[in-house]
Amino acid sequence: MQYRPLAQFQVSEVGLGCASYWGKKHFSEQQASHVVQTALEQGINYMDTGASYSGGYAEQRLGRILRHVADKDTLVVSSKVGTEVGRFGRLYKDFSPQNIRHSCERSLTRLGIEQLSVCFLHGPNVEDFNDKTYQTLAELKQAGKVALWGVNTFNPHIIQLTQESHQFDVLMTDFNIFKPHQLNTLKSARQQGLEVIIAGALGSALYSREWQRAYRLKNLWYKLRAFKNNRAQLKAAKYFDFLNTHPDLTATQLALAYVLRFNCFSSALIGSTSAGHIRDLTAVSGQSIPSEYFQQISQAQKHCGFV
Repeated sequence: MQYRPLAQFQVSEVGLGCASYWGKKHFSEQQASHVVQTALEQGINYMDTGASYSGGYAEQRLGRILRHVADKDTLVVSSKVGTEVGRFGRLYKDFSPQNIRHSCERSLTRLGIEQLSVCFLHGPNVEDFNDKTYQTLAELKQAGKVALWGVNTFNPHIIQLTQESHQFDVLMTDFNIFKPHQLNTLKSARQQGLEVIIAGALGSALYSREWQRAYRLKNLWYKLRAFKNNRAQLKAAKYFDFLNTHPDLTATQLALAYVLRFNCFSSALIGSTSAGHIRDLTAVSGQSIPSEYFQQISQAQKHCGFV
């Protein structure tokens, strides 16, 4: 595993996203724990979750699992504030100073740690960038509850506000084979002094024949989510089918190797419910993507109008 700087931390260039199906009640805690243990064995030391993920269960589950990790104090753990789970599982936003404090304290309790390495405002709106918010963030950092504050967003205007405010340390946004244009965003953020974490590094694996053929409950759940949230990428996936033709590397390994080729971020998050998948993906760290596949990815991106 290769490591990159994240302010005062050194983080694995591949991080584990603890969310989605991994945190669902019907995915067994034993299996979820096996995924985390495998990630640790492969050198992952950065884990990200959120208070609202998996209906509010993911953060709690990660905390229970980390209680059995002997050297958890060496891990870099991030969570998020601002998105809450309401009645009937409905999500709502609350970036009030009171809720930011409450959510931060709740995350620390759930995770069983004394400090969040990074805490992100989760999808804030324009009105959430204000002096009361900034004062609250500064107070929590001064109290040692949070080491670094960040913003998790995919909205270009919110990214611009994050940069211009000079109140944050880290930006979390997406970058993958379907979104090469985001490379300029990452570079700009770094030039403005922000550290960068990549979400969605695998592009939901929509190009993978293995993903397309799978029909177990968890795979159907991911397919329905992709149909709801990523229809354009779902349509474009056929132009990236060549990723399935490498004799030794899987399609998701090649897609991750493409992302890791760039050095304008600290860690790229992956999510999985399979320990074997975690082993395969972490094996990509330190490897170069074959030049012919990088060229084919670039051609497919141009064909789809992504660049």
